[in-house]
Amino acid sequence: MSGRRGWQNLAAATVLASGLLACTPGGETEAEADATAPSDPVAGEVVARVNGQPITRAELMTYAGMDDDPGIPGEGGLLDELVSLELMRQEARARGIDREEETRRILRMIETNLLASRLIERVTSELELTRADLRDEYQRQIELLRGTEYRARHILVDDAAGARELVERLDQGADFAELAETYSIDPGSAASGGDLGWFAPEQMVPAFSEATIALAPGETTAEPVESRFGWHIIRLEDTREAEVPEFDAVRRELVEILETRAIRDFIEQLRADATIDTPGQPRD
Repeated sequence: MSGRRGWQNLAAATVLASGLLACTPGGETEAEADATAPSDPVAGEVVARVNGQPITRAELMTYAGMDDDPGIPGEGGLLDELVSLELMRQEARARGIDREEETRRILRMIETNLLASRLIERVTSELELTRADLRDEYQRQIELLRGTEYRARHILVDDAAGARELVERLDQGADFAELAETYSIDPGSAASGGDLGWFAPEQMVPAFSEATIALAPGETTAEPVESRFGWHIIRLEDTREAEVPEFDAVRRELVEILETRAIRDFIEQLRADATIDTPGQPRD
């Protein structure tokens, strides 16, 4: 039953959250909510009663994290677990835990997170993305990707004097990779001889990028380059034009970009339409 435990944690919290409060969000008691619930023969099929409180097949399926009916497990199965949770829920309410301020605050956060998550699912499911939409986004993304990529090595040290000494040793024929392995303080590249792999200029701090772009393949900076990380000696290995993936290879990523943008725009509109007061916070 793949992924059951991850679902189980959420399901258990949701089961408890749904019943610990004395009333449902609309202000109904549990009995009133049961009486007004829509009739669904499958969802409403009772698989157990715990002190008169029904557990339905739909609740069991939700607890199991399944879309398909798992059947009714025997002793020690999911139904038994859910019965135990229901007993603990009832006992917690009997002890007044549902009325404690901290409990109600946590339950509100559980409800808020769950409803927000379901709302996001609803918003994205209602999007009608066409191939043209995906093509337009693909063009925007490849424009950002286009450009020159650089492959370089560097040696990073703490002080300018030490960096200049290493430049002199390179001028005398020392091997760049060996010096990087021995002296560079960059843990990410020292072991590989200072090799940084391929990168776009905007991925590096400005001083590093500017110095790298000024080099021809095979050249090394004549003077150490200072950045907030320390002092760099840079050797440019090669350049190439950035590879642009095919449309079909990134279709899923394009959908995710558009969905994320739609969610952001949706939230921004909610905020624009809302009255939000934050006492004690500085105003823009």
